[in-house]
Amino acid sequence: MKDPRPDVEEWDVANLDLDPENARLPEDLADRSQLALVAYFEQAYELEELAWSMAEHGYFTEEPLLTVNIDAPGRRVVLEGNRRLATLKLLTDASARDAVKKSFWNELAELASEHQLQKVPTRNYPTRESLLDYLGFRHVSGLLQWTADAKARFVHNLIVNHKYSFDRAGRVIGSRPDAIRRQFIAWRSLEQARSYGIDTAPGTRHFGVYYRALQNPAIRSFIGVDGWINGTESMLNPLKLGGTDRLGEFLDLVFGPKRVIRESRQLDELGKVLANRQAYALLKETRDLSIALQELPADKDALYAAIRLSYRNAARANAEAFQFKGDPDLKAEAAKLRDLVAQLLKSLQ
Repeated sequence: MKDPRPDVEEWDVANLDLDPENARLPEDLADRSQLALVAYFEQAYELEELAWSMAEHGYFTEEPLLTVNIDAPGRRVVLEGNRRLATLKLLTDASARDAVKKSFWNELAELASEHQLQKVPTRNYPTRESLLDYLGFRHVSGLLQWTADAKARFVHNLIVNHKYSFDRAGRVIGSRPDAIRRQFIAWRSLEQARSYGIDTAPGTRHFGVYYRALQNPAIRSFIGVDGWINGTESMLNPLKLGGTDRLGEFLDLVFGPKRVIRESRQLDELGKVLANRQAYALLKETRDLSIALQELPADKDALYAAIRLSYRNAARANAEAFQFKGDPDLKAEAAKLRDLVAQLLKSLQ
């Protein structure tokens, strides 16, 4: 059977471009010129090990770069293999080495000069769309997995620009359709808020935390995110009326210079505060989550969890206590614990 893929052909590295639409690139990367992209990949992806391999063994012909044509005659853009292409540029192009300003790249280029790296094997595809499924499988679920924001951008691109369904996008990247829907809704909420002038860069930069936050129903209700459970591919504006401002306020609470949480485990506590009018007002006034939590009414589930945690800690301490029999400091702390438990039981009776 004939291989359905395009034939492998040698192509000049100098006539290959890095992909400025690569979903791995952060949204706030303003300069997407070729030299700037080389510098970004060199900084972000530690290309030295790859460069040493090429300097010692040359380019492995078993790994052709996957390309498509661009408007400029004789040039192609690489959709799969941008790390390898950036490394090749650094080993063969003095202007690329000048852009990163690290002297060891000149040494690596000299070592690599005995190999033929000016031309490399490529497979040229007719359109970008013909590679989408492969790129999803290769990267989102592959060895060098994409970050949360890159994965969300890729999913968003599949659904909005290429009209994939949640089911099809899920099959491409190896995720369940409901997870794809939630990623899409989360990213669309940021896109919608940005279109209204809200600075959503913290949410895209820390998309994993933002996505985790939206799993809390109280936080979704505060922001006004719709469609988390039953959204469709056509739901491009999941924020309810007033949601854009609320989203901006939430991003400030979580990521701003006076953020009120220090770790993502506090998101559920923040959700409880945001769901209570008095506690939320106190949080805005004090910017102190611990103070705002004190404004919440008593929570039996939280009290039960606190007692269970204390019990587990005390049980662990009891299992090790025999090793320190007679220690005055530990006895004093245990006596405090005994008195506190007695007071707790009295309060519950």
